[in-house]
Amino acid sequence: MTTLASLGPHVFRVVGLNFNQVETATEAVWAEFARFGLADGAQFTGMRRASSTIQGVLFPDAIGGLSDYDAIRNTQRAGRPVPLIRMGRAFAARVLGTVTIERVSDLEDWIGPSGAPQRLAFTIDLKSYGTGS
Repeated sequence: MTTLASLGPHVFRVVGLNFNQVETATEAVWAEFARFGLADGAQFTGMRRASSTIQGVLFPDAIGGLSDYDAIRNTQRAGRPVPLIRMGRAFAARVLGTVTIERVSDLEDWIGPSGAPQRLAFTIDLKSYGTGS
């Protein structure tokens, strides 16, 4: 199975725990100050913590991944930062840094005869931890 990324011990693969969208945002902080006889000025004071959002859809009965998804919530409850790694071209991994799992949400639908969801759309919100990105 081809690995797409890992969030600490949780591995996103083509089959099973999978994602279809990753959004990353950074924000600069600029303090404004008044200047006599001129337009207000601004001074760069640093960066806010970068954030990432991972969105995906699981089909637990067809391709699995539900237990792996549930394990992400356990890591979130543990309150520990984890590394975020994305696979790139030519089997090269890109370490995106250490992140905190801020929010995990999902939407289940198409409940099957067993009472289990047939489709589960999920969103995982991350923020960078410590220095750097």
